[in-house]
Amino acid sequence: MIKALLVVVRLIWTVLVVGAATLMGAVLGWAWRGWIGAIALGTAGFGLGSLLAACPEVLLELLAEM
Repeated sequence: MIKALLVVVRLIWTVLVVGAATLMGAVLGWAWRGWIGAIALGTAGFGLGSLLAACPEVLLELLAEM
């Protein structure tokens, strides 16, 4: 039961972090450079979000320092 709960929490964490990073990249890219910027920065946001979702300690440390 606990393992299933941990899997669900990790899945929700991953979807939220990757989705937020991708959305932020796409919005910033759209504001600065239009479609091409939205695609480029959305892709970069997806990659960064994937890295941050894999290592949540890094993201939490960055948020704690702000």
